Amino acid sequence: MENTNKTIGFSIIQINTEQFALIPDTFKVVEPSQIQHELSFGVNKDEHRIYVRKSARFHHVDNPNPFIVIDVSCQFLIASEDWGKLQDVNTNSVILSRDFGIHLAMLVVGALRGILHTKTENTIFNQFIFPPIDVTTLVPSDVIFE
Repeated sequence: MENTNKTIGFSIIQINTEQFALIPDTFKVVEPSQIQHELSFGVNKDEHRIYVRKSARFHHVDNPNPFIVIDVSCQFLIASEDWGKLQDVNTNSVILSRDFGIHLAMLVVGALRGILHTKTENTIFNQFIFPPIDVTTLVPSDVIFE
């Protein structure tokens, strides 16, 4: 189902900080660090909702134990008149075009950045920012829910 040119009306109806932790015991000021992150999607067909979750774990290069853990999700309500644009009636699947999936993912990444800043404000951990990333690499194709 090709729907990349269809406009989909939606609203962000909820932002959740599903998990947040600062773990000072694993943090070392002078050690290089890196971020492990994941993106996932979910759907509720009955309520016309799309869920997008972004997780990030900040850890030192030589230690996989994180010193910052953050999981943020957003719920998007798809406009009733546009829900049909996401459905494939032949397979009963919900299909987010890659472009729409990228758009929703970018919104969640932005929410994660803001929450990370707010939760670490006035701490030594505020130096860690979720960096600009190429979200297009996180959504390589259409997102299909069977």
